[in-house]
Amino acid sequence: MSIFAGARKCDLKILAEELGETVNDSYKLKDLKKIILASKEYDEESTKELMNTIITERKEKEEIAERRRQADSFEKLRNS
Repeated sequence: MSIFAGARKCDLKILAEELGETVNDSYKLKDLKKIILASKEYDEESTKELMNTIITERKEKEEIAERRRQADSFEKLRNS
């Protein structure tokens, strides 16, 4: 399984920056993957762990945001 499985562009951008690489929003997924794999700081095992952490944190933030949206919708309905 690839270390990039389940990763989004935003995740790869964060990972590249964590590895000390300079990236911008114009890079495509394939460019970010190449930058990460070519990084001097790249180590397969630690990079995989870091990637998993980044993905988990993103998903947690998305879940929190979704719960807030649902709570706001419920509150609006309740106040109607």
